[in-house]
Amino acid sequence: MSQLVLYAYDPRWPQSFEQMKSSLRFAAEGLISEVEHVGGTAIPAAPARDGVVDLLVGVADEKHLAEVAPYIEGLRFTPVDDSKLTEEGVLAEYRRPRYGSTPAYRLLLTSAEGDFWQRAVQFRQAISHCGGSTERYANLKRRLAIMGVDGAQYELSKVVFFRHVEEQQSGGKEEE
Repeated sequence: MSQLVLYAYDPRWPQSFEQMKSSLRFAAEGLISEVEHVGGTAIPAAPARDGVVDLLVGVADEKHLAEVAPYIEGLRFTPVDDSKLTEEGVLAEYRRPRYGSTPAYRLLLTSAEGDFWQRAVQFRQAISHCGGSTERYANLKRRLAIMGVDGAQYELSKVVFFRHVEEQQSGGKEEE
């Protein structure tokens, strides 16, 4: 069982995201419609698991997936063959390890119009802008690290928290 490692918030994460976003948009020659910063490194003042900068990369047309892949891989990203997020609407997942002082990255390629895209961006906005949510989220992550939970329990606990925030944002109304 690998130990959960949390990195304290690093104010350089948003800049690292912006630099990679620019590189991706330039390299993919207009095949990428949108790029968003999501995950723990996108939440100001919150710690992040392993300090990995998560990029949500949207394509307008899923037919361009095969065309986009070589550009992403050209930026030293490696495809993740066993992504657990394909059931959620992620078309492909890529990783790029830490190089020197640059952070590691995880790239999630998805439809810019899909549910996964909408939920990821909405969650980031809710956590960042909802009074007390950032602090509660940071405290949850720290508590899980102290408890020594494994990766699966860590992810499950975050999903429960995400669902709670989504419910709060919708006013407690269930979707029909």
